[in-house]
Amino acid sequence: MGLMLALLAAGPAGALGTRRPVTISGTVRVVGSEPLTRLVLTPAGGERDWLLVGPLQDELRRRHQGERVTLEGEPCPSPSPEFSRCFKPSRIAE
Repeated sequence: MGLMLALLAAGPAGALGTRRPVTISGTVRVVGSEPLTRLVLTPAGGERDWLLVGPLQDELRRRHQGERVTLEGEPCPSPSPEFSRCFKPSRIAE
């Protein structure tokens, strides 16, 4: 009975363990003072910044700083108390 409830709570078949990527857009910026700079995505419209983490940080910093981009990935727990929103991009959707 418990297994059946767990499967029903998980949603449709194939949903167990799969997540759909989330898409966010904004301007890539570097904030803070050296050596404690952070890479963020600032959405249009005055929303709070997203702290960007993960393997795409270097590429975003070098090639897309100051540009408006759309990123696919997933929200994650923020490693910094300064930011309440954190995002780990898996792809730059150009």
